[in-house]
Amino acid sequence: MATTDRSLELISKEFGVEFSGKSKWDTLRGTLSRTLKAAASVADRRSQASSQGPQQWRLPLELLEQIVDHLHNDVATLRSCALVCRSLVASVRHYLFHRIVITGKNFVNAILLFVKNPHLTGHVRELYFEGGDGTAFESLRALLEGKDPPKLLRVFALVIAPRLSNVVRLTVKDIPFDAGVVAMFASPFPRLHTLSLFDCWFRCNADLDALVRAHPGVHTLRCGRLCSRYGASDHDYDVQPDPAKLAMRSLKVTEAYSPSPLTLMPWLVTHVEPETLVYTLYRLSQVAKLNHIIAGYASMRHLHVILYHWRKEDTKEVIDCPQAMAITPYYPPNLTTLTLDAKLHSLLLAVHILAQLDPHAFVRLSTVNITAHLKVEDVEAVDIEAWAGMDQTLSVLLSLGAVNFTNACRDTTHVEAGVNAIVKRLPVLNVRKVLSFAAQKPHT
Repeated sequence: MATTDRSLELISKEFGVEFSGKSKWDTLRGTLSRTLKAAASVADRRSQASSQGPQQWRLPLELLEQIVDHLHNDVATLRSCALVCRSLVASVRHYLFHRIVITGKNFVNAILLFVKNPHLTGHVRELYFEGGDGTAFESLRALLEGKDPPKLLRVFALVIAPRLSNVVRLTVKDIPFDAGVVAMFASPFPRLHTLSLFDCWFRCNADLDALVRAHPGVHTLRCGRLCSRYGASDHDYDVQPDPAKLAMRSLKVTEAYSPSPLTLMPWLVTHVEPETLVYTLYRLSQVAKLNHIIAGYASMRHLHVILYHWRKEDTKEVIDCPQAMAITPYYPPNLTTLTLDAKLHSLLLAVHILAQLDPHAFVRLSTVNITAHLKVEDVEAVDIEAWAGMDQTLSVLLSLGAVNFTNACRDTTHVEAGVNAIVKRLPVLNVRKVLSFAAQKPHT
């Protein structure tokens, strides 16, 4: 206890953090005081059980652990399990502390939790850190003027992160990165394999290069709205990006509606070689950008396009000019899997994309996956010519072995009628027996 108090005192003195006597763990997803109390009361229960005579029968531990595994997403029930059965405390901790969210509102509680309970740090596998509220650019500008990084960022990188060495998935949002901040993030996560960066500002492209290369185990990179202050300019800095490309299992890019362009996209195209690209399309103007990206990826074998609900103006333009949805990958063709996630409202867009495929550019395509609302009304909302174009285009691909449709919603009552409507519109693919339908997404 004295060591813990001393650590908190040093942290308070160094970073100016004030610790109150009362703490609430509920703002940290998966962390709670009731679980800690349950763990602390184990010794008392043992002494009570021994004084009450022989123990009564209980379920085998293996069966109890299977029950906990089944409840892994039910936080409230997991809390109750930890309170009623001491044998479950260790198993429950694994899920309750598996994912932690740290923001400006709860970072003091995070410090207290992990400093006072170091045995919990090993359970954390997924970590989400939000460094600000749209202030990354201002913070980067302050760094370039010689000021210190924001207090929250320093506390996270120097106090919290080094205690969480088992993290395998790290998501950071709204962070300014210069060479110093990159260095702070270089060593705390030796097991990291998935890195997600959203709304972050980098001093230059070389800093993003250094951040990714500092974690050689990373095989999945997720990027959203990343910006670089100086881009590829090197007149102010001696550091240069490593010319060797980064081989990635998966690169996921989302832009959404943002006042700042994804200025680091050119770096991702020229420095990353992904096997799978996941790209989110929010509007028609992004199709040309997607084509520019995939035209440079010789290593890409799988393309996954997510289609959110588009604006009416963009959808109307697609109907008037379907050629605008044409996708042009790298040539010579290497793509084997095309996945279109149309959510609940974008089946029309998915059908138009498939209708506009160039068979010569997809000669190796073996699997098409479509996630959409399999409802008659949605199927009928797509022009019959678009369905016919999809049927004709895909039917000439001799390598195509499967066209898999999956219902995007939990309601399955409309699926049978929706499937019949699709089969009626894709007669050639139906004759080739490549169509398959699933009423629900598989649980992961």
